[in-house]
Amino acid sequence: MAVEADETTPLGRGRAANSPRTTYQSITKVPAKQAGSHVVADEENVPKLSPAKPAVEVLTSVRSVITVLLLGEFISNADSTLVMTAIARITSEFNQLQGAAWLSVGYTLGLCAAQPMYGRLSDIYGRKPLLLGSYFFLALGCVVCGLATDLWIVILGRALSGIGGAGVMTMSSIIITGRLLDMTVTLNLTQADIVSKREVAKWRAYVNVSMTLGRSIGGPVGGVLTDTIGWRWAFLLQAPLLGLAALLVTLQLKLARQAPTDAGTNGAKIGRIDFRGGALLAISITTIILLLDQGGKLFSWKSLATVALASSGVLTIALFVYTELYVAAEPIFDLRILRRPNVASGYLTNAFQIAAQVGMMFTVPLYFQVTARASNTAAGAHLIPAVLGNTVGGLSAGMFIRRTGNYKPILVVAGLVACITYLLQYVRWNGETGPWESLYIVFGGIGSGSCSSASFVSMTAFLEPHEIAMATAGFLLLLNLALTAGVTTNYTVLGAEFKRQLQHRLHGPDAHKIIKHALSSIAYIVGLTGTVRETVVSCYVAGLKHVYLVSLICSALASVAALTAKNHRL
Repeated sequence: MAVEADETTPLGRGRAANSPRTTYQSITKVPAKQAGSHVVADEENVPKLSPAKPAVEVLTSVRSVITVLLLGEFISNADSTLVMTAIARITSEFNQLQGAAWLSVGYTLGLCAAQPMYGRLSDIYGRKPLLLGSYFFLALGCVVCGLATDLWIVILGRALSGIGGAGVMTMSSIIITGRLLDMTVTLNLTQADIVSKREVAKWRAYVNVSMTLGRSIGGPVGGVLTDTIGWRWAFLLQAPLLGLAALLVTLQLKLARQAPTDAGTNGAKIGRIDFRGGALLAISITTIILLLDQGGKLFSWKSLATVALASSGVLTIALFVYTELYVAAEPIFDLRILRRPNVASGYLTNAFQIAAQVGMMFTVPLYFQVTARASNTAAGAHLIPAVLGNTVGGLSAGMFIRRTGNYKPILVVAGLVACITYLLQYVRWNGETGPWESLYIVFGGIGSGSCSSASFVSMTAFLEPHEIAMATAGFLLLLNLALTAGVTTNYTVLGAEFKRQLQHRLHGPDAHKIIKHALSSIAYIVGLTGTVRETVVSCYVAGLKHVYLVSLICSALASVAALTAKNHRL
């Protein structure tokens, strides 16, 4: 029987009829000609599928939806990492190198504050309007960054981009998930059906490759734009591309709408949104990021400020958990879904691997800028092997899962393959690295790309269709937290070890001045000469080696987390 996807049906928790356990509603399917139905004209004008060719028509619909959304997914993920190769230039221009981490932190704070709300707001205003609004905020943030006159304005722009990026990823996933569920229901497939599950793996592989490729290629593209036309244009040029993505959504993405079945007004529905939980989550993230970023810099690790921030972070996390479990009528994230098999392990595996890769993507440009005086373009070009590895790994994982129905071998091996990169970096990158040695990072790209595809499939392997949207929201939220935690932790480790090495090895009347400038500007390090440069560069390389160890540990932990996943042949 043909079905129509309701664009505004709530994703919130509900209780299935004749079922005592908690379920998670997604996009409800409503018969097209149900008596008394509020269904209006289907914007897609999709005819009822003939029994002879249902699969072809539904898969074409899936393909069309994903194709329209991939451009936005790619740009939003590229934006999240494009700033990495431009960080040195941006912060050096404002003489605030130690505030570099906030360019990523600002983005993630905006993302984490907004992402939990998109699902609920889309229940009221529809998927498509929320997606278009997300494009607007992402473009607005890029324009603010491009026109900024101070670092804090750039950080504000990154926060606005984070709000938009959260919506692009969340709404795209909800819409794609809804279309995949259309395929399952229309073809009358069960959750155990091999074709259905493997097709989901295939389509998610394309989405994951787009996301991973965007995150990977953002760095090299940012480097080229920063060197050729300036870092400001790296942001400004995204605005017309996002306008194109919005135009494609407006013209090509057709979703059926249904008049609200809930008698409540929009104001009443907004009142049920868990703003308290969202605020607690945002506060906890802010305090933890502040602690990681400023600990050992603005205040000592043994100071009262450290205790206050750590206590605030733990307290607000505890209050968030309590609110979601016992207070909120419609929680932004129902924590009970973590009890489902493979959900927690899928979250952790992907988060650890993302944190490992972002450490690599962050350090590679810096390494070549400092040691080889490479331009932003040349430094960004050294990331190309990782970009290729991401693509090959993601597509290969999707093909393997589709053919065999097995995902756990990919999950376990992915982290071990990525470890090869971090070991080689630690042993071989000592300040004089040849062009061929930059190929070491291809293993990190393969591991990250394959893990991204396999971890999502693992997470959804035991879920009912109506649980996937809720689980996906948590998956994306933790992914972006891992991105920021990875960047912040790496900056903290690099800065602390670099400073310690400088204080240990530089002496004399000008030592304090050299250390101060070296900690504030990459351009200053590049301009040094003689033995002073050799000393400062070796200190910086020593700091980077500690970052490689952090990535190595995270990647190994990803494989350990993967071992806890239940194997289930799709």
